[in-house]
Amino acid sequence: MQKTLLTKLSIIVGLCIVFSIGLSMISDIIYERQYYTESVIKEITEQHVNPQEVINPFIAIPTTVTPACQSSDTPNVKNKCEPSYSKIETIFAFQTQAAQNLKVNTDTYKRGIYSATSYDGQLTFNQSYTLGKTLKNLDQAGTTIDDDADKTQLAKTITHWNKVKLIIPVSDLRGVATLPTVTINQKTIAANYPQIPIIENLTYVEVDIPKDVLDQLINPTSQQNKDSLVATSSAGINLDKSEVNSQLSNPRDNQALNIMIDLPLAGISNVTTVPTGQNFTLSMHSDWQTPNFIGKSLPNIKSITAAGFDASWQNQYLTIANNQYLSQCLSAPNHQCTVISEPTLNTDSHSYNPDSFEASRGLTADSMAVAGSNQSILLNSFGVSFASPNDVYLQTERAMKYALLLILVSFGTFFLFEVLKSSHIHPIQYLLVGCALFVFYVLLLPLAEQIAFWQAYTVAASACVGLIGWYSYYVFGGFKRAVIFTATLAGLYAAFFGILSTEDLNLLLGAIFCFVILACVMVMTRKLDWYKVT
Repeated sequence: MQKTLLTKLSIIVGLCIVFSIGLSMISDIIYERQYYTESVIKEITEQHVNPQEVINPFIAIPTTVTPACQSSDTPNVKNKCEPSYSKIETIFAFQTQAAQNLKVNTDTYKRGIYSATSYDGQLTFNQSYTLGKTLKNLDQAGTTIDDDADKTQLAKTITHWNKVKLIIPVSDLRGVATLPTVTINQKTIAANYPQIPIIENLTYVEVDIPKDVLDQLINPTSQQNKDSLVATSSAGINLDKSEVNSQLSNPRDNQALNIMIDLPLAGISNVTTVPTGQNFTLSMHSDWQTPNFIGKSLPNIKSITAAGFDASWQNQYLTIANNQYLSQCLSAPNHQCTVISEPTLNTDSHSYNPDSFEASRGLTADSMAVAGSNQSILLNSFGVSFASPNDVYLQTERAMKYALLLILVSFGTFFLFEVLKSSHIHPIQYLLVGCALFVFYVLLLPLAEQIAFWQAYTVAASACVGLIGWYSYYVFGGFKRAVIFTATLAGLYAAFFGILSTEDLNLLLGAIFCFVILACVMVMTRKLDWYKVT
């Protein structure tokens, strides 16, 4: 008798091992379909538009630096003079209030049953610049005082005021349907694509600063300003200090520069913003109900409802750190530093390149400073990823974690009927019931790709429960036993779906469920004499 019992248990264990191999094959199919979905979305981004990263606009001032020449004490040896090089000086906004209003949908870009989550909306920047301190630093850089008698030529910096631009960096300009509307001191200025970019490897639109604003920028307010070399003519001719003083009058030092930017923006999957300046705040509104906040900072305030979400960010540390990284990178000689602004579908890509910078001035590992040439930087950013609330592959994968438990419980119920009710069930019948349970997962994935997951789960579970319930009527040879087994199986499917639906408590509920099943088995077999089981 014991030999028969052990043989039956061995057969059940063997069937479970076989079905576990089959379940691993279904898991491979899930990963394959998920990879194919990601490849389709990637193809959509290549043909339409990528995820977007927008850097807070700033003013770029091109300069040309001529280093000082070193005199030589050796006769017939020429003085050592380094060649001139170009660099970019930056002026960041003192105050910036940015606002995003985005509409999100999943129907714009589709390939068969696959679709990419896209957004379309408006990004508004309200900026205020205070120029006095920045111009003072720029003027000090324009004149180099050196008492070394060995210097035969002083270093000098030429500021090309006629090439000053307002830079509006956007990672993928395909998502900017029309050029943004820019208002500078209540004067509307047209934005343009750069003909000859002054910042390499960075996609942006630029705005020419009006001449009256240029006059404000180059207004001489100190003796050091008067010693600076500037270039203001539209023809690009560099003017000396006497020409500048003859053209400028009525100094207007420290006047604020107010800029309004309305930027249409479209993208896929996620959108991030790089804060710069002194005081930067970002508010975002969208009709998407399941946002996933990403980047180096979470929103200070957020509200998520059935109608969408609202969020706002303000992080002074990240803003000041970006000022340092960006200004140091753009001031590198001859564009030897590159600003990387290429967000990807992978949200984990918003991280630092440890080879790009070295820690300086006691900052943390995340705070890097430009070191050497041919460097690249990744700026701090924050934003949102428009996560899909119904990721069928993730939900199916979670359902698969309980598949072996479902088969074990079903086989265990069959076995208890054999032991307690003296039923005779052939191993082939165990195999057929296991195959029906296995087919549930084969049906679940393709159905979930076509309809909602809960609908797919209901259809697949109903089909399998109905088939097994009809078959169990002939296996047990009675209606009552078939109803009990069918109700037990339906309860298992309902319980597993309830566990899947509670993301925060699924591990706890799963553990409680296993305990309850074990307790039920122990209660039902507490008086059973296993030595007399046939």
